[in-house]
Amino acid sequence: MRKTLTVLVALVAAFSLAAQEQLPLSVDNSKSIYFPPVFSQIGGSCAQASAIGYLFTYEMNSLLDRPSSLKSNRFSYLFTWNFLNEGIDQGSFGWDGILLSYRSGIMSDTDFPEQYSTTQFYWADGYDKYYRAMHYKAKAVLSMKLESEEDIENLKRYIYNEGKGHLVTFSSAGNGWKFDSNYNGPSLTGYRCLLTALPTSGSHAMTIVGYDDTVECSFDGRTTTGAFIAVNSWGTYIHDGGFYYLPYRFFLEPVPSGCILSKSVSGLQVQYYEPRLVFKVNVDYNSRNDLSFIMGAADKPYAQEPSVQVASSIASNQGGDYPMQGRSSSSSIEMAFDASAIADALKRYSQPKFFLLVNRKGVGKLGEGRLLGYEVHDYENNRTYTFDASGYGPFELGSNLYPLATTPLHTTSANRVEWLTASGQPVSAPLVVRTAKEKYAKIRIIKKDNEISFKYMFAPDGSVYLGD
Repeated sequence: MRKTLTVLVALVAAFSLAAQEQLPLSVDNSKSIYFPPVFSQIGGSCAQASAIGYLFTYEMNSLLDRPSSLKSNRFSYLFTWNFLNEGIDQGSFGWDGILLSYRSGIMSDTDFPEQYSTTQFYWADGYDKYYRAMHYKAKAVLSMKLESEEDIENLKRYIYNEGKGHLVTFSSAGNGWKFDSNYNGPSLTGYRCLLTALPTSGSHAMTIVGYDDTVECSFDGRTTTGAFIAVNSWGTYIHDGGFYYLPYRFFLEPVPSGCILSKSVSGLQVQYYEPRLVFKVNVDYNSRNDLSFIMGAADKPYAQEPSVQVASSIASNQGGDYPMQGRSSSSSIEMAFDASAIADALKRYSQPKFFLLVNRKGVGKLGEGRLLGYEVHDYENNRTYTFDASGYGPFELGSNLYPLATTPLHTTSANRVEWLTASGQPVSAPLVVRTAKEKYAKIRIIKKDNEISFKYMFAPDGSVYLGD
């Protein structure tokens, strides 16, 4: 990921220097059909509200050219927050939500359960919901500093993006700030709320949706021009419908003592993605932060462990000491984990064997439960393999390995053949056996007292196999 970040920052700089067109005096991407309605976040979820609820939603719908007015086209910041908040009302980092989406994607507001308070912390139930989420993923993130006039100009150009538009997320404190809520100075975008003093305490994340070069910022005995347009996630009753002007000067000048403002912003590239290999997992467990999941595969049906594997980025010792679906909810859940990262290895495997590894450790109070079963969906080859967990008991502490062979361990032919031993004498009526190691041998069958047993296994060269 670090390499991807470096490349993207270079691309942004090159884009800024190469572009020769004159920027418009104002851009407001919140007027785009790709921007979702302003909402009021639940609890301390501001970082996910900004990074997922606004930024990810906008960028994905811009990529797919579809409106954010539809609930099915908006992405749930609670989907990521509830994997990151340890089952309590606490903050998180927007980066972590984006990183989570690299493999698991982001669930839509339609698929994620309705949540109205910080007493629920749901996880969604249902394979199809997680499978749909896997199609919407982050591709790369970028970070830009805001410390000079050139930096301001570069960010404006990125926000404009030749008329296609981008958003960025930023962080500051969230208490103690001051606003002119009746701003009536020059502007092309028409907002009435202007930030006049930076906040002094707390931690908060918000989103920049545009800029206006004509806004005049007259305070502290000086007048400067130009401001970004920021949107909050505290509903439409704060600021001006949730929006306010954030003067450029706060980034260009030293941050006053006691105030908090990060002088960097983050943008996002997204992708529409087709999962190739997906594990459908059914679990019944009453303390979800005990569990983590790894998907793997090996080349032969007799393998005892995977040769390639990938860990899930969700349900990875996360969510707090609650049942799998959340506080006061069911301990049984059906989830899906994207294992496409190991799909290329399967192309080299003649007889793949799959593995689900469930690690159980006590995080706080040790829970209890078991695997109900799992399926492997190979979308490239249109195949599904099913694991029957009925013979398995509760999870043990440590690693619990569940192997799923896709082919029988041995196959035989019913053809009678005649091979010569090393001495040249024929051996009559054996059966040909293909072993798990892709070798061929013969079996001499011994019948005694109406009981049949396998006496020897001979290879064509007369050597003896005791079995594979």
